[in-house]
Amino acid sequence: MTPVRQTVKFDKKLLDKDAVKVVQTLIDIATNATPEQVHKTFKRSRIIGRRFRLVHIMFSARKFIEVATFRAGKVKTSNSGVVVRDNFYGSLKDDVFRRDFTVNGLYYDLTKSEVIDYVGGLNDLKASAIKMIGNPKERFEEDPVRMIRAVRFKVKLSAILELELSQDISSNAHLLANIPPARLYEEVIKLFHNENSIEVFNELLNYGLLKYLFSQTKESLFINAALENTSKRIKIGNSVTPAFIFAVFLWSAFNLRVVVTSKKNKSQVEVIINAAEYVIKKQTEQVMMPRWLSTRVKDIWLMQYQLENCNPKKESDLIRNPRFRMAYDFLVLRSQSIDLELESKAEHWTALQN
Repeated sequence: MTPVRQTVKFDKKLLDKDAVKVVQTLIDIATNATPEQVHKTFKRSRIIGRRFRLVHIMFSARKFIEVATFRAGKVKTSNSGVVVRDNFYGSLKDDVFRRDFTVNGLYYDLTKSEVIDYVGGLNDLKASAIKMIGNPKERFEEDPVRMIRAVRFKVKLSAILELELSQDISSNAHLLANIPPARLYEEVIKLFHNENSIEVFNELLNYGLLKYLFSQTKESLFINAALENTSKRIKIGNSVTPAFIFAVFLWSAFNLRVVVTSKKNKSQVEVIINAAEYVIKKQTEQVMMPRWLSTRVKDIWLMQYQLENCNPKKESDLIRNPRFRMAYDFLVLRSQSIDLELESKAEHWTALQN
């Protein structure tokens, strides 16, 4: 198959400067260089992954560029058809047909300002259509995470999923249960740390995918408010943390567990800690929560009790707590969406800070 090479004119300022730096060194962020060769070329880099090895080239504590080696058509699969090893390298043309969607199978030649398109991805992009490269059912069986990516692309591009693709997501959602929790963590962050997180949440619900990521989470006004808040913060350039989203998603389950644990005649703090650990442990069976993340989630929940029942003499100490701001924002959100009786408490802490 001969690729379509099309010159595309757009503002070069839209290109990430660090990505351009990587491209100018490697020729392409998808490259024929092996992960080991890329790692040797860039001192501030690390090789990650087992199923498919990638290189993260670091530019700051929070920013990295991901570099992938061209994949071959050959893969190693389990008995169920899931790809368990994909570290077989090939050419650009081989790599195209290992990609998932046509809009994700486009390659940009920086030196010629040309897009290389083997699969009609440019036309699908212009038509806002998400189409699978290959048979959707087979590609989802190879890697169920592609269903999550389909939803994310659909929302991000305001696109339409082709009918067969859409139907196969709904009928194969259960395959997500086979994905290791550690791998799903990064995918979850991508799903909800963007300007359209509430739309992503609703699509996950519609396709029956959410219960395989957050089985303890149900749709609520609190979650809607939190996702809208996250999107607004991202739009204006404010920082966001996955701890806040996880704390919101699991808040209802945590409260239900508090009620159960309270019947065992323990102190309130002990009840909160035990309930938090139970809910978090259950969540990590689906999506991994690094220790720093689970600790912050527990802190947010415990500080809700402290903010609601704080001794006036200890208020200044609580405000100086490094986790105070997250817990305060959480309290304010609760007071505005699900517990209006907390409004006076939220106003009290707002006034203290001022």
